[in-house]
Amino acid sequence: MSNAVPLRTTPDVPVDLIDQLPIGVAVIGADGHWQRANPALGALLGVDAGMLAGRVAHHDLLPGLSARIDAALARLPEDADLHDVPVTLAAGDSGPQRHLRATLRPLAGTAGALLQLHDGSAQQALEAQQETLAFGISHELRAPVRAVEQFARRLLAQEGDPDRGREYLKRIQHAAGQAGGLIDALLETMRASRPSRPPTPVDIGMLGEWVGVELQEADPGRPSDIRVTPDLWAWGDEHALKQMLGKLLHNAWKFSAHREVIRIELDGTRVGDRLQLEVRDQGRGFDMRYAERLFVPFRRLHGADDGAGHGLGLAIAQQLARAQGGHIRVHSTPDVGTTFFIDLPAAPDEDAPGP
Repeated sequence: MSNAVPLRTTPDVPVDLIDQLPIGVAVIGADGHWQRANPALGALLGVDAGMLAGRVAHHDLLPGLSARIDAALARLPEDADLHDVPVTLAAGDSGPQRHLRATLRPLAGTAGALLQLHDGSAQQALEAQQETLAFGISHELRAPVRAVEQFARRLLAQEGDPDRGREYLKRIQHAAGQAGGLIDALLETMRASRPSRPPTPVDIGMLGEWVGVELQEADPGRPSDIRVTPDLWAWGDEHALKQMLGKLLHNAWKFSAHREVIRIELDGTRVGDRLQLEVRDQGRGFDMRYAERLFVPFRRLHGADDGAGHGLGLAIAQQLARAQGGHIRVHSTPDVGTTFFIDLPAAPDEDAPGP
Protein backbone atom coordinates (compact mmCIF):
# COMPACT_ATOMS: atom_id res chain seq x y z
CA MET A 1 0.00 0.00 0.00
CA SER A 2 1.37 3.40 -0.93
CA ASN A 3 2.09 5.95 1.81
CA ALA A 4 1.94 8.83 -0.63
CA VAL A 5 0.37 12.00 0.77
CA PRO A 6 -2.05 13.74 -1.61
CA LEU A 7 -1.35 17.46 -1.84
CA ARG A 8 -4.54 19.33 -2.60
CA THR A 9 -5.34 22.98 -2.95
CA THR A 10 -8.74 24.60 -2.58
CA PRO A 11 -9.39 27.80 -4.56
CA ASP A 12 -11.81 29.04 -1.92
CA VAL A 13 -9.15 29.02 0.80
CA PRO A 14 -7.07 32.22 0.59
CA VAL A 15 -4.31 31.18 2.99
CA ASP A 16 -1.52 28.73 2.37
CA LEU A 17 -2.35 25.81 4.63
CA ILE A 18 1.21 24.47 4.69
CA ASP A 19 2.41 27.75 6.18
CA GLN A 20 -0.27 27.50 8.86
CA LEU A 21 0.73 24.04 10.07
CA PRO A 22 2.19 23.94 13.61
CA ILE A 23 4.68 21.20 12.69
CA GLY A 24 7.68 21.75 10.43
CA VAL A 25 7.02 20.79 6.79
CA ALA A 26 9.16 20.92 3.66
CA VAL A 27 8.47 19.78 0.08
CA ILE A 28 11.57 18.17 -1.43
CA GLY A 29 12.06 17.30 -5.10
CA ALA A 30 13.38 13.94 -6.22
CA ASP A 31 16.74 15.61 -6.97
CA GLY A 32 17.02 16.62 -3.29
CA HIS A 33 16.39 20.33 -3.77
CA TRP A 34 13.91 21.81 -1.32
CA GLN A 35 11.00 23.43 -3.11
CA ARG A 36 9.52 25.13 -0.07
CA ALA A 37 9.50 25.05 3.73
CA ASN A 38 7.01 26.45 6.20
CA PRO A 39 7.79 28.91 9.05
CA ALA A 40 7.41 26.20 11.71
CA LEU A 41 10.23 24.22 10.14
CA GLY A 42 12.40 27.32 9.90
CA ALA A 43 11.83 27.96 13.60
CA LEU A 44 12.83 24.39 14.49
CA LEU A 45 16.04 24.66 12.48
CA GLY A 46 16.81 28.24 13.47
CA VAL A 47 16.79 29.62 9.92
CA ASP A 48 14.62 31.72 7.63
CA ALA A 49 12.32 29.23 5.92
CA GLY A 50 12.14 31.45 2.84
CA MET A 51 15.88 30.98 2.25
CA LEU A 52 15.68 27.18 1.96
CA ALA A 53 14.00 26.88 -1.44
CA GLY A 54 16.36 25.80 -4.21
CA ARG A 55 18.91 24.28 -1.83
CA VAL A 56 19.68 20.70 -0.84
CA ALA A 57 19.14 22.03 2.63
CA HIS A 58 19.16 18.75 4.54
CA HIS A 59 22.85 18.32 3.78
CA ASP A 60 23.63 21.41 5.86
CA LEU A 61 20.83 21.44 8.42
CA LEU A 62 20.24 17.73 9.05
CA PRO A 63 23.67 16.13 8.52
CA GLY A 64 22.86 13.10 10.67
CA LEU A 65 19.85 12.30 8.51
CA SER A 66 20.90 13.55 5.08
CA ALA A 67 22.17 10.20 3.74
CA ARG A 68 18.90 8.47 4.64
CA ILE A 69 16.86 11.26 3.04
CA ASP A 70 18.94 10.98 -0.16
CA ALA A 71 18.48 7.21 -0.22
CA ALA A 72 14.73 7.54 0.29
CA LEU A 73 14.43 10.15 -2.48
CA ALA A 74 16.30 7.80 -4.83
CA ARG A 75 13.54 5.22 -4.30
CA LEU A 76 10.71 7.54 -5.33
CA PRO A 77 7.89 7.08 -6.17
CA GLU A 78 8.01 4.07 -3.80
CA ASP A 79 7.60 4.33 -0.04
CA ALA A 80 10.29 6.64 1.33
CA ASP A 81 10.45 4.45 4.46
CA LEU A 82 11.40 7.18 6.95
CA HIS A 83 8.91 7.17 9.79
CA ASP A 84 9.41 9.01 13.09
CA VAL A 85 13.21 8.91 12.90
CA PRO A 86 15.06 10.64 15.79
CA VAL A 87 17.28 13.58 14.83
CA THR A 88 19.58 15.41 17.25
CA LEU A 89 20.71 18.95 16.46
CA ALA A 90 23.93 20.17 18.04
CA ALA A 91 23.73 22.66 20.90
CA GLY A 92 23.94 26.31 19.94
CA ASP A 93 25.63 29.16 21.80
CA SER A 94 22.47 29.96 23.72
CA GLY A 95 20.74 26.64 24.17
CA PRO A 96 20.94 22.89 24.59
CA GLN A 97 20.67 20.12 22.00
CA ARG A 98 17.38 19.81 20.14
CA HIS A 99 15.74 16.41 19.76
CA LEU A 100 13.51 16.21 16.68
CA ARG A 101 11.49 13.45 14.99
CA ALA A 102 11.45 13.20 11.18
CA THR A 103 9.09 11.50 8.71
CA LEU A 104 9.47 11.52 4.91
CA ARG A 105 6.61 10.43 2.65
CA PRO A 106 6.13 10.52 -1.15
CA LEU A 107 3.73 13.14 -2.47
CA ALA A 108 1.03 11.59 -4.63
CA GLY A 109 1.08 12.72 -8.26
CA THR A 110 4.45 14.46 -7.97
CA ALA A 111 8.13 13.56 -8.17
CA GLY A 112 8.75 14.77 -4.68
CA ALA A 113 8.32 14.01 -1.00
CA LEU A 114 7.00 15.69 2.10
CA LEU A 115 9.40 16.03 5.05
CA GLN A 116 7.80 16.53 8.46
CA LEU A 117 9.73 17.51 11.57
CA HIS A 118 8.37 17.91 15.07
CA ASP A 119 10.18 18.80 18.26
CA GLY A 120 10.59 15.93 20.70
CA SER A 121 12.72 17.99 23.12
CA ALA A 122 9.84 18.62 25.50
CA GLN A 123 9.08 14.91 25.78
CA GLN A 124 12.75 14.09 26.28
CA ALA A 125 13.06 16.82 28.92
CA LEU A 126 10.01 15.43 30.72
CA GLU A 127 11.50 11.94 30.72
CA ALA A 128 14.81 13.28 32.04
CA GLN A 129 12.98 15.16 34.78
CA GLN A 130 11.11 12.01 35.77
CA GLU A 131 14.42 10.16 36.03
CA THR A 132 15.82 12.99 38.17
CA LEU A 133 12.88 12.85 40.53
CA ALA A 134 13.02 9.06 40.74
CA PHE A 135 16.75 9.22 41.53
CA GLY A 136 16.24 11.92 44.14
CA ILE A 137 13.49 10.01 45.88
CA SER A 138 15.17 6.60 45.77
CA HIS A 139 18.75 7.67 46.58
CA GLU A 140 19.13 11.19 47.91
CA LEU A 141 16.05 11.16 50.12
CA ARG A 142 16.81 7.72 51.50
CA ALA A 143 19.88 8.86 53.47
CA PRO A 144 18.20 11.47 55.73
CA VAL A 145 15.17 9.24 56.24
CA ARG A 146 17.46 6.40 57.29
CA ALA A 147 19.26 8.77 59.69
CA VAL A 148 15.98 9.78 61.32
CA GLU A 149 15.06 6.12 61.82
CA GLN A 150 18.51 5.18 63.13
CA PHE A 151 18.86 7.97 65.71
CA ALA A 152 15.23 7.67 66.81
CA ARG A 153 15.88 4.00 67.56
CA ARG A 154 19.03 4.88 69.55
CA LEU A 155 17.13 7.55 71.44
CA LEU A 156 14.50 5.04 72.48
CA ALA A 157 17.14 2.53 73.52
CA GLN A 158 19.40 4.83 75.57
CA GLU A 159 18.79 5.36 79.28
CA GLY A 160 20.18 7.75 81.86
CA ASP A 161 22.29 9.91 79.53
CA PRO A 162 20.43 13.14 78.70
CA ASP A 163 23.42 14.65 76.87
CA ARG A 164 23.52 11.76 74.44
CA GLY A 165 19.75 11.95 74.07
CA ARG A 166 19.98 15.62 73.11
CA GLU A 167 22.70 14.80 70.57
CA TYR A 168 20.46 12.19 68.97
CA LEU A 169 17.62 14.70 68.82
CA LYS A 170 19.89 17.24 67.11
CA ARG A 171 20.86 14.66 64.50
CA ILE A 172 17.22 13.73 63.94
CA GLN A 173 16.37 17.40 63.50
CA HIS A 174 19.26 17.87 61.03
CA ALA A 175 18.27 14.82 58.99
CA ALA A 176 14.64 15.91 58.91
CA GLY A 177 15.75 19.34 57.69
CA GLN A 178 17.79 17.71 54.94
CA ALA A 179 14.82 15.64 53.84
CA GLY A 180 12.52 18.67 53.85
CA GLY A 181 14.99 20.76 51.87
CA LEU A 182 15.40 18.03 49.28
CA ILE A 183 11.64 17.65 48.90
CA ASP A 184 11.33 21.42 48.34
CA ALA A 185 14.14 21.31 45.76
CA LEU A 186 12.54 18.40 43.91
CA LEU A 187 9.30 20.35 43.72
CA GLU A 188 11.21 23.37 42.40
CA THR A 189 12.80 21.14 39.77
CA MET A 190 9.37 20.00 38.61
CA ARG A 191 8.07 23.57 38.39
CA ALA A 192 11.15 25.21 36.83
CA SER A 193 10.49 23.99 33.30
CA ARG A 194 6.81 24.91 33.28
CA PRO A 195 5.70 27.64 30.86
CA SER A 196 6.36 31.08 32.29
CA ARG A 197 3.90 33.87 32.87
CA PRO A 198 3.58 36.40 30.02
CA PRO A 199 6.88 38.33 29.78
CA THR A 200 7.25 41.87 31.08
CA PRO A 201 10.23 44.21 31.57
CA VAL A 202 12.16 43.01 34.63
CA ASP A 203 14.63 45.12 36.62
CA ILE A 204 17.46 42.65 37.19
CA GLY A 205 19.37 45.15 39.32
CA MET A 206 16.45 45.50 41.74
CA LEU A 207 16.07 41.70 41.95
CA GLY A 208 19.82 41.30 42.58
CA GLU A 209 19.73 43.82 45.44
CA TRP A 210 16.66 42.09 46.86
CA VAL A 211 18.37 38.68 46.86
CA GLY A 212 21.55 40.21 48.30
CA VAL A 213 19.63 41.66 51.25
CA GLU A 214 17.98 38.28 51.88
CA LEU A 215 21.38 36.57 51.97
CA GLN A 216 22.80 39.15 54.37
CA GLU A 217 19.78 38.95 56.67
CA ALA A 218 20.01 35.15 56.77
CA ASP A 219 23.69 35.32 57.83
CA PRO A 220 24.03 38.71 59.57
CA GLY A 221 27.29 37.94 61.32
CA ARG A 222 29.29 37.47 58.13
CA PRO A 223 30.95 40.52 56.52
CA SER A 224 29.93 40.88 52.88
CA ASP A 225 30.22 43.22 49.91
CA ILE A 226 27.54 42.64 47.26
CA ARG A 227 27.66 45.04 44.33
CA VAL A 228 24.84 45.23 41.78
CA THR A 229 24.84 47.32 38.62
CA PRO A 230 21.55 49.23 38.16
CA ASP A 231 19.42 49.54 35.00
CA LEU A 232 19.77 45.97 33.78
CA TRP A 233 16.42 45.24 32.11
CA ALA A 234 15.46 41.74 31.01
CA TRP A 235 12.29 40.49 29.30
CA GLY A 236 10.63 37.62 31.11
CA ASP A 237 8.82 36.36 34.19
CA GLU A 238 9.93 38.40 37.22
CA HIS A 239 9.23 35.58 39.70
CA ALA A 240 11.25 33.03 37.71
CA LEU A 241 14.14 35.45 37.17
CA LYS A 242 14.32 36.25 40.90
CA GLN A 243 14.36 32.54 41.65
CA MET A 244 17.18 32.03 39.12
CA LEU A 245 19.25 34.89 40.57
CA GLY A 246 18.60 33.54 44.04
CA LYS A 247 20.14 30.20 43.11
CA LEU A 248 23.22 31.81 41.54
CA LEU A 249 23.85 34.35 44.30
CA HIS A 250 23.25 31.78 47.03
CA ASN A 251 25.78 29.49 45.32
CA ALA A 252 28.31 32.35 45.28
CA TRP A 253 27.62 33.10 48.95
CA LYS A 254 28.02 29.57 50.29
CA PHE A 255 31.20 28.84 48.34
CA SER A 256 32.74 32.13 49.52
CA ALA A 257 32.02 31.42 53.20
CA HIS A 258 35.70 30.67 53.93
CA ARG A 259 36.73 34.21 52.95
CA GLU A 260 36.99 36.97 55.56
CA VAL A 261 34.62 39.05 53.43
CA ILE A 262 32.16 37.57 50.95
CA ARG A 263 32.45 39.54 47.71
CA ILE A 264 29.86 39.11 44.94
CA GLU A 265 29.26 41.26 41.86
CA LEU A 266 26.28 41.27 39.49
CA ASP A 267 26.65 43.37 36.37
CA GLY A 268 25.97 43.14 32.67
CA THR A 269 25.40 44.86 29.38
CA ARG A 270 22.90 44.85 26.56
CA VAL A 271 24.06 43.39 23.23
CA GLY A 272 21.42 43.86 20.54
CA ASP A 273 18.23 42.28 21.81
CA ARG A 274 20.04 40.22 24.47
CA LEU A 275 21.06 41.00 28.05
CA GLN A 276 24.46 39.55 29.00
CA LEU A 277 24.78 39.23 32.80
CA GLU A 278 27.74 38.15 34.94
CA VAL A 279 27.66 36.93 38.54
CA ARG A 280 31.20 36.92 39.93
CA ASP A 281 32.51 35.67 43.26
CA GLN A 282 35.89 35.15 44.90
CA GLY A 283 35.01 31.76 46.32
CA ARG A 284 36.46 28.29 46.14
CA GLY A 285 36.14 27.88 42.40
CA PHE A 286 36.59 24.52 40.69
CA ASP A 287 38.52 22.74 37.97
CA MET A 288 36.96 23.50 34.58
CA ARG A 289 37.55 19.90 33.51
CA TYR A 290 34.45 19.07 35.53
CA ALA A 291 32.33 22.03 34.42
CA GLU A 292 29.85 19.85 32.51
CA ARG A 293 28.72 18.34 35.83
CA LEU A 294 27.71 21.68 37.30
CA PHE A 295 24.18 21.85 35.90
CA VAL A 296 23.46 18.12 36.20
CA PRO A 297 21.13 17.25 39.11
CA PHE A 298 22.89 15.66 42.12
CA ARG A 299 26.38 15.97 40.55
CA ARG A 300 28.35 17.89 43.18
CA LEU A 301 31.86 19.28 42.66
CA HIS A 302 32.46 19.87 46.38
CA GLY A 303 31.75 17.99 49.58
CA ALA A 304 29.33 19.00 52.32
CA ASP A 305 32.17 20.48 54.40
CA ASP A 306 32.89 22.92 51.55
CA GLY A 307 29.29 24.08 51.29
CA ALA A 308 27.75 21.60 48.87
CA GLY A 309 24.03 21.03 49.29
CA HIS A 310 21.58 18.68 47.58
CA GLY A 311 23.02 19.30 44.11
CA LEU A 312 19.87 20.73 42.51
CA GLY A 313 20.29 24.51 42.83
CA LEU A 314 22.28 25.20 39.67
CA ALA A 315 20.31 22.63 37.66
CA ILE A 316 17.15 24.53 38.62
CA ALA A 317 18.79 27.86 37.70
CA GLN A 318 19.63 26.53 34.23
CA GLN A 319 16.08 25.25 33.75
CA LEU A 320 14.68 28.63 34.75
CA ALA A 321 17.02 30.47 32.37
CA ARG A 322 16.04 28.22 29.47
CA ALA A 323 12.36 28.65 30.24
CA GLN A 324 12.95 32.41 29.78
CA GLY A 325 14.67 31.88 26.42
CA GLY A 326 18.14 32.15 27.92
CA HIS A 327 21.12 30.07 28.96
CA ILE A 328 23.81 29.95 31.67
CA ARG A 329 27.47 29.06 31.22
CA VAL A 330 30.35 29.24 33.69
CA HIS A 331 34.07 29.83 34.06
CA SER A 332 36.01 29.13 37.23
CA THR A 333 39.53 28.97 38.68
CA PRO A 334 40.24 26.97 41.86
CA ASP A 335 40.82 29.19 44.92
CA VAL A 336 40.25 32.31 42.79
CA GLY A 337 36.54 32.37 42.08
CA THR A 338 33.72 31.65 39.66
CA THR A 339 31.83 33.68 37.07
CA PHE A 340 28.41 32.72 35.77
CA PHE A 341 27.46 34.20 32.39
CA ILE A 342 23.70 34.52 31.92
CA ASP A 343 22.24 35.25 28.49
CA LEU A 344 18.61 36.49 28.57
CA PRO A 345 16.22 38.34 26.27
CA ALA A 346 16.53 42.09 26.85
CA ALA A 347 13.47 44.23 27.42
CA PRO A 348 12.39 45.90 24.16
CA ASP A 349 13.66 49.48 23.91
CA GLU A 350 10.17 50.92 24.15
CA ASP A 351 9.51 48.95 27.36
CA ALA A 352 12.77 49.53 29.21
CA PRO A 353 12.60 52.66 31.40
CA GLY A 354 14.96 55.39 30.36
CA PRO A 355 17.54 57.10 32.56
